[in-house]
Amino acid sequence: MCGICGIYGLEDRDTIQRMVSVLRHRGPDDSDIYTHANISLGHARLSIIDLSERGRQPMCNEDGNIWLVANGEIYNFIEFRAELEKKGHRFYSNSDSETIIHAYEEYGLNFLDRLRGMFALALYDEKAKRLILARDPIGKKPLYYCFRDGQLIFASEIKAIFQAGVKKEIDETALQAYLAYQYSLGEQTLFAGVKKVPAGHRLVFEAGRFTIQKYWDLRETITRANNDYYVKRLRALLEESTRLRMIADVPVGAFLSGGIDSSAIVALARRHAGSDFHTFSVGFETFSELEYARLVSKHLGTVHHETTITGAMVKEDLPKIAWYYDEPLGDAAIINNYYLSREARKYVKVVLAGEGGDELFAGYQNYARNLIFSDYFRLPSFARAVVKEAIGVIPGKGNPYSPGSLAYKLASFLSQPDFEKAHLYYTREMSDALLRTTSQLSLDNIESLAIAPPQMQQPLNRILAIDCKNLLPEKFLMKADKGTMANSVEERLPLLDREIIEFAFSVPKRLKIHRGQGKYILRKAVEDLLPPEIVGREKLGFGTTVGHWLTNELYETVHQKLSEGSLLRQVIRPEQRQALSENLSRAIKSSPSYVWTLFALELWYETHFETTAQTSPVMAIPAK
Repeated sequence: MCGICGIYGLEDRDTIQRMVSVLRHRGPDDSDIYTHANISLGHARLSIIDLSERGRQPMCNEDGNIWLVANGEIYNFIEFRAELEKKGHRFYSNSDSETIIHAYEEYGLNFLDRLRGMFALALYDEKAKRLILARDPIGKKPLYYCFRDGQLIFASEIKAIFQAGVKKEIDETALQAYLAYQYSLGEQTLFAGVKKVPAGHRLVFEAGRFTIQKYWDLRETITRANNDYYVKRLRALLEESTRLRMIADVPVGAFLSGGIDSSAIVALARRHAGSDFHTFSVGFETFSELEYARLVSKHLGTVHHETTITGAMVKEDLPKIAWYYDEPLGDAAIINNYYLSREARKYVKVVLAGEGGDELFAGYQNYARNLIFSDYFRLPSFARAVVKEAIGVIPGKGNPYSPGSLAYKLASFLSQPDFEKAHLYYTREMSDALLRTTSQLSLDNIESLAIAPPQMQQPLNRILAIDCKNLLPEKFLMKADKGTMANSVEERLPLLDREIIEFAFSVPKRLKIHRGQGKYILRKAVEDLLPPEIVGREKLGFGTTVGHWLTNELYETVHQKLSEGSLLRQVIRPEQRQALSENLSRAIKSSPSYVWTLFALELWYETHFETTAQTSPVMAIPAK
């Protein structure tokens, strides 16, 4: 795991060094740059596989005309390397990253199809004068870019791009998307002109222009088979995926919440670990699931570590956390990931985690609920009108303090033109009434890019695909990457192996949602490995803890920012801002996530626009 950066169209050692310097938390073990003619590449290294000097990046082929900087891991590198060696390729190191270079030499632009792993990479072909930027299929690793004055500037984190002199401005449409969804949709970021390379895509820059090309997408491949086949197949895929992610030249541990996803991964990983396999959990003063994590740890015999997150800790560390995250993430669970990673870094460099199970196997409660509502969109227009009229008399609709209320969300859901758009809209946390101005057409355009692949026929798969293309990479995986990398920890996600993702969209609905409970097939696949009370557990919420922080330790800070914050003054209607300020306690009680989303936005603005600090808040600390 590392931090990468570069500029195509400029050879400038000083600029690329500055870019690398703000990425050193991603790679404190080593750093290096390469500049030549019209290209500058930089790399901050977190050594995981091949800890020797030979694993350093930027890395080149034997002829010195293909250069690479990569962030992530290629899990099939051992088998793939052997295949490439048979074809005559000579390897200099034992690094998994070197297989990328030789794969490009052998397969050209199709090399990405052969990589099984998580990655964000930049590969420069000196002969062809071609730069390729690419992200893994599901977007586990971030990669941002900016095209300015004929130069393509890119980096693992947005803050590095600004070291190249790019001007900071807010993208108003992305801001609206953030207030609606708690994260930025599609390719956009909240910084105007700075975009994300989409998951499953490559950006190819040559002859002064660039194109963005899709190399992978979700596909529905439902097959006719019995339940036993699907369960056994998932178990085999999970075992292989977890085994591959245990390969490292440094200690590996795991995050353990006590839920089915993380518990399944720990149970499978334990088979490949030594006697001291470390697991990590967090709890809170007012809410805790630690008893379930302890139960799993005891059952599997792990060395378990717990951290209790207090409001005082959060208040002290929030400015630093905001610096690491680049964009405001309205999901307060960013806090959990940050402290988990900080504790884990004392013992390991790599952790396994259970991200992805909900989006692949329908773990969220709203999937079953939305499927019930899907029948509404099959009704004739006159019948739909009657239903919408009935919704209008439900108490609480339009309450400015509860945009997340059932009545508000149900009315919004049923007002959409189709089922997929309704599912996306249902996740909105904010009312458009908050904003001084709205660009609904622009937001509609962004949402139109977030639809499921047209070949998917099953309603459940269509909404799962929407979340796999949006909610998962842009909210949860972004949160996971920034929190772990802030603490120089690599997070690996066995459930998001490419083969498991593709398998998930072959599984029929009956094995995802069974008697109203999601992730049925995952529970069946690992039920022999875990205590029964873990296999049957439902996911619990996090809102009560956020509300406690907002009501106590963070109250004065939140009140000040919502009342006087310079960005919120610009974008929120005065009457809404005043009402929120005067009734803050009521708003927190009614919808803590609503208040947190606004608070996080103002904190982000102050950190990235009003603070002069340009380097990492931890750069004064010796490398770990």
